[in-house]
Amino acid sequence: MHISIFMGPFARGPRDDRPLIDLCLREAERAAADGFSLVSFGEQHFNNYEPYCNPLLMGARLSPVLGDTWFATTILPLPYHNPIRLAEDLNILDQLLNGRFIAGMSAGRVGFSPDFENFGLDPSQQREIFAEKMTALRTLWNHRIDDGPVAFTGPWVKGGMHGRLMPIPYRAGAPLVAIGTNTDPLIHQAGKDGNVLFLGPCGLEDARAKMALYRKGLESAEHSAAVIAQRVSTSMIHHQFVVAETDEAAWAKIEKMMGFHPLLDRREDKRTLGQMHYDAVAGRPGATPVEIRNANVVESWIVAGSPGTVIEAIKARADAGFEMVHTRFGFGPYDPDGWNASYSLFVKEVMPHLGVTPIPAPGQSEIHPDVLAGPLPVGGPPKGPMGIAAADSQEPARLKS
Repeated sequence: MHISIFMGPFARGPRDDRPLIDLCLREAERAAADGFSLVSFGEQHFNNYEPYCNPLLMGARLSPVLGDTWFATTILPLPYHNPIRLAEDLNILDQLLNGRFIAGMSAGRVGFSPDFENFGLDPSQQREIFAEKMTALRTLWNHRIDDGPVAFTGPWVKGGMHGRLMPIPYRAGAPLVAIGTNTDPLIHQAGKDGNVLFLGPCGLEDARAKMALYRKGLESAEHSAAVIAQRVSTSMIHHQFVVAETDEAAWAKIEKMMGFHPLLDRREDKRTLGQMHYDAVAGRPGATPVEIRNANVVESWIVAGSPGTVIEAIKARADAGFEMVHTRFGFGPYDPDGWNASYSLFVKEVMPHLGVTPIPAPGQSEIHPDVLAGPLPVGGPPKGPMGIAAADSQEPARLKS
């Protein structure tokens, strides 16, 4: 199976920005050396979360040192981006990573921070904005210069393109795209569209059902067996991990690291996170709605315990249909030593028992033919700025309305 890792720390304020940027870069390179199949960075704004902000810049910085380890964005909020600029940026990152890249995208998160408002967007229209910009991305990736100009006239995508998108992606067609969602209709659609699925924190049985729904989407669109196998193998479920010598020690650490989680209501529920976990496993007679909701949050987000307990938890996700589990060790208040202790124990005592393998590099049939062909012959005719032979035109090509 594949084990991936997410660099998603939380800064307490501006003084943590530089140390966390350095830490994430250092830990990503370390994870590649330790055999993780994929490393990922996210995109956040205005809220102290993931203070490096731009995962594409981090991927470019890491591209020379990741080796066989893949890179992914988890997650780019597509509504905030200009599709032309984003297509260019994703293509260059696909080139730098030799196709070992997955562009994870979503419609953005409403309510966590005022992102939509700050970007001048209406959060109530997030899905419509996402759909229009995703269509624009696909149009750009599918366009060939002989097709003529492209014009965008929707409410959220303006302008157009005359010429070609540069650079081309490393992969034939487009970089791999993943949809980050826990919403059932979008999960099914991700499969139909042939996209990878990045599932957020989710309880085990719910995750099993969602993976089955995703597979149905893939199969309903009659994708090839090779495409289905590749998409399933790179789809994943995300949890926050704490590993300690004993289960009790792990839950004590997670209480310190995550006791303030914004999704937990601890005003009415005074149990520890460990108690919430054990009540969720055993069932709590007479539990209140708040207690049930808190227990579900804990079971969705956290995998904590001794190495043996964590091994069994990951194997349970594999049994639920996930060939990749996405881990996260750096969360909660700034605590590099605490994060490192958990990570190190995971690498030493958990990974050797999981049969972790690299994600295969793109095969020759998956690589863009112009990448395989190499450069044009030396001494060929010069090309104008729009790809038109200089002798064929005395004027620069213009975008037709």
